[in-house]
Formats: sequence, structure tokens, C-alpha cells
Amino acid sequence: MRKNLCVGILAETRTGERRAPLTPSDVKWLIKRGVKVEVESNPARVFSDKEYKAAGAKVVNKFRNATLLLGIKGPQIENLYQDKIYMVFSHTIKGQSHNISLLKACLKKNITLIDYEKIVDLHGRRLVYFGRFAGICGLIDSLHYMGKKLEWQGFKNPFSSIQPAHKYGSLKAAKKAMAKLDNEIRAKGFIKKLSPFIIGITGHGRVSGGVQEILEPLGPVEIHPRDMTRFIKHQKKMRHDIYKIVFLREEKFRSKEGKGFYFEEYLKNPQKFQSNLDTYLPYLNMLIHASYWDKRYPRIITREMVDKLSGRKHFRLKFITDISCDIKGSVELTYKTTTQQNPTFTYDPGRKSFTDGYKSPGITVLAIDNLPSELPRDASQEFSILVRDYVYQIAAHGARDITNHVAIPAEIRRAVITQNDKLAGEFGYLKKWVK
Repeated sequence: MRKNLCVGILAETRTGERRAPLTPSDVKWLIKRGVKVEVESNPARVFSDKEYKAAGAKVVNKFRNATLLLGIKGPQIENLYQDKIYMVFSHTIKGQSHNISLLKACLKKNITLIDYEKIVDLHGRRLVYFGRFAGICGLIDSLHYMGKKLEWQGFKNPFSSIQPAHKYGSLKAAKKAMAKLDNEIRAKGFIKKLSPFIIGITGHGRVSGGVQEILEPLGPVEIHPRDMTRFIKHQKKMRHDIYKIVFLREEKFRSKEGKGFYFEEYLKNPQKFQSNLDTYLPYLNMLIHASYWDKRYPRIITREMVDKLSGRKHFRLKFITDISCDIKGSVELTYKTTTQQNPTFTYDPGRKSFTDGYKSPGITVLAIDNLPSELPRDASQEFSILVRDYVYQIAAHGARDITNHVAIPAEIRRAVITQNDKLAGEFGYLKKWVK
């Protein structure tokens, strides 16, 4: 007779991580359907042990019966349980050097590793995600630290009233603060040197959607990139609005051979293209990078580009938020990720040097790699409702050999990275990094 797997919720070990993969209400939903749940005690988690107990879960210091273990960030290697199934964001699929040790440990300990990032539909669209809240928190934090940067430079600005996202406690409170900011911008505006205030945004997925959602209360006026130079020339007195530019692929990249941009050709031969953002960067006050990147594709911002452009008399860019957080990736200035405690660093093109914080000349970069944890309750509630059905499917089928279990949804079977001491499915390409 088939026996349900017991589900376990891992205690997150990363400082500042308060999210949970399942909320108490969705734990209760699973328990009602015959799936037992154990929860590792964690006082930092946004949902208390008491809430999980009330939902019917067992709160434990160490798992006793749980086989299917759910977390957010990849667990520490020394804490891995042998012969278990893990569902986490492992950050191993790009062969990231700092996470290969986790991949090796999963193989050694006979762990079945399922990565949320690879739970996608047939078109490659992610089905389990925090992207919306990465964009929301990224934009809020950007405005706060942009305000701090401008204050340090002696510029009065409306962003002084905005706090980092984690100070608000809820999305509702954050949106209320943004509405107040809008009133302030309408009443007082920006000083002439900062006007018109333009925010550039890359990407058209959920992260970019989150950025634009939280920007919406400010009533941003959208500019098409082809109109930017004319707009800047004739609209310097536009002080009481925020302007946004959302870059399309054909605006972000250009052919090295001077040909037109064709997306099919770009996907087939990305090495034939280069960034076109040098056309627009001098006119932006801030850039929010919210699109996917891997090593096959050209960088969107290079150090060489910034060094060259920053010498221009009217270069305006002061702040870059890299939500993708690929180290020396699409934004080459991102030489490290940052944290809620130390959120920014600054690149000085003149000295070609980096300094922690925003109190330095140059372009300040924010690259916090767990932004959704700044609004942990709202983010967890959205994530939990997306993942709970997949958890139920695995647990209710008692499935351990997931890739070969045809009753398990195909999107889960395709998301298995390691199983039975081997790299599974399409992830054989990781072998060169493992070795």
C-alpha cells in the first residue's frame, strides 16, 4: 500500500532570511489531505512555531520522519540529511562556483535535489517564483538608497521619506508610503540638476512587473527609448514627475556587424551582438536591471562602458540596482552580492575602484540577492500557494524515484537536478563543474 511522505520545513540558516516555503494555512491544507508535516523550529521565521502547531504540524529541533524537505535558500552542507528529497533554490544550474560544493554534497549523500527555479512550463516560464517581490523590494530599496546618495552629495530630494522595504512590514504599507511620495513629488518636485528624473528598467518578466507595480503609485510617465535624447533636450524643466523607460530587447542590444536586431538570430548567435545601453545610460538617473542572463549572452553593462561614458560632461547615472545578482555577469560592476545589513557599494570610474556604501563618488550599486525576504509574510503567502500542490503530488504518491514516476507532474520531474547519486535529466552538463 502506498504511504504518504512526511513533509519537513527547513529552518533557514542565512542571516536575515525570514521567508517560509509553506505558510501555516497551507500546512493545514496538506494535513487535511493526509500529509503529515514537521517544522524545524526557527524563531527568525516570519510565521511562529505556535502558528504551525495550531495548523497541526509537529515542531521539532531535528526531523524525525520527514522525507520531503522544503526550504528557501540552499542549506549548509554540514546540515544536509542523507537520502532525503530537497526542494530549494540551489543556485547551481549555471555552474556557479560558490554553490558547486552543495551539488557535490547532494550527489555524495544520495539526495534528490529539486530546484524551484527549474519548475517551468513547456515554454520555459517559471511556475514557482518570488520574482514579483524581488522587483517590489528592489525598487523600494533603490529609491531609499538613491535618496541617501543624493543627500550625501548635498541634493535635496523627495526620496528622503522612503524607508527600505523591510521597514514597512507589508506590501500594503509600502504602497501607502509610495502614494505619499507621489504627493511630495507633485508638490515640491526635483531640483533642476536632477530633472527630468528618469528610471530605466530592463526585463519584461515578473521581476520587472514587480518594479513597475510599486512604481505605479507615482504615476510614472513612460518615454520610448528612441525619444530620449529629444526629451532630455527639451524637457529639462519637467520637475514634478518621474519618468520611466522599459527597454525592449532590440533597444538593449545591437549587432556588432551593423545589421538589424533579429531575436531569432540573437538566440542562435548571441556572440554577434553587444550592449546598446551605452546609447541611453548617460541620460538615466537610475537603472533597474531585472532581466535574465547567463554566460552565453553579452553583458548589458561593462566596466569599460561605464569608464568611457562617465567622462561625459552631462553624465547623469548615479545608481544601478542589479536584481539578477550575477557576479560579474550582465552588470559587470556587480563584483559581489550585497545584504540587507550592507546593501550597497560604489564604483568610482575615475579611480577604477570599489568602496562599500554610497558615500563615495561614482555609481552606487545595490545587489541584494534575497530581496523578497524584506517583505517575508506577503512574499511567502504568494509563494506557498504556488508550491503546495506540487508538494502534495510528491508526498501523496509516496514518490522517491521522482524522475521515473509518471504520476508526478512533468514540470517537477524536469526540475530534478540530482537523484540516485547522479545528475538527472538535462543537468548532465553540470558534470564538468562537479569534476
